[in-house]
Amino acid sequence: MTGERGIITLCDANYFPGLLMLHKSIRESHPCSLVCFDGGLTAEQNAYARNLKDLQVLPLPADPLVEQIRIAMRSLPPLAKANKRIWPLWICPILIKHAPFGDVIWLDCDIVVLRRLADLLRALEEGPVFTPENKAPEATPNHPDLYTLLPIERPFDPLLPTVNAGVSAWRKDRDAAAIDAYILAVERAADDENVRRALSWHDQGALIWAIQSCGLEHRVADTTAWNLCVDHTAIAHSPIAWDENFLDNVRAKVPDANIIHWNGRPPPWTV
Repeated sequence: MTGERGIITLCDANYFPGLLMLHKSIRESHPCSLVCFDGGLTAEQNAYARNLKDLQVLPLPADPLVEQIRIAMRSLPPLAKANKRIWPLWICPILIKHAPFGDVIWLDCDIVVLRRLADLLRALEEGPVFTPENKAPEATPNHPDLYTLLPIERPFDPLLPTVNAGVSAWRKDRDAAAIDAYILAVERAADDENVRRALSWHDQGALIWAIQSCGLEHRVADTTAWNLCVDHTAIAHSPIAWDENFLDNVRAKVPDANIIHWNGRPPPWTV
């Protein structure tokens, strides 16, 4: 499965129900190829996914930086969320670089597409697309020390943009410099624990640094509709059954969002 455009994500065994619903939501909104990089699926999950139309499971790329990150992050304390590993949170830009598409949309695996996916693809024609943080924007800026460790040679506001890395879109040839900058910040984090501590929210801080470095602040969407935290929806405190009617019920209760993200909340299949 290769082509001009497609969606990529990363999934392990714990998030496999999310992968299946993400795949279903994409097909219902705007049929588009989905590639899932295998972050630890079981053999049974892998086999099941391979039988689904427009879904391909790929191994993690044979990029030495992936192993470097795995080793560097091994000694970090575990996350509060059970069974959540730290090192995969850093490899998003590497997966974007190695995606088998020219135009790439990255979607986290705890996301569902509700509608208007074609509009996001059209927005990519004008430049890369980034989405604003709306769960905890006050906690999003990188630590000031980062800009001494990784200086930026242009005027910029270190407090902006407040971006959530769960949704982004790229044209790999046109946006190569920004992807390289995203990877550079992650690579430096793997090399230097001071950089690692100064970056906010793992690879999200690296993405913010790349946007600032490349002067792409204007490419951050001016709406939360493309990456709306579930905390700000009508379903935040009234969970919907995780069944064949899940997407229809969410679309009915959340008419104004295009993409919903469970970032930080227990995913709905565990409720």
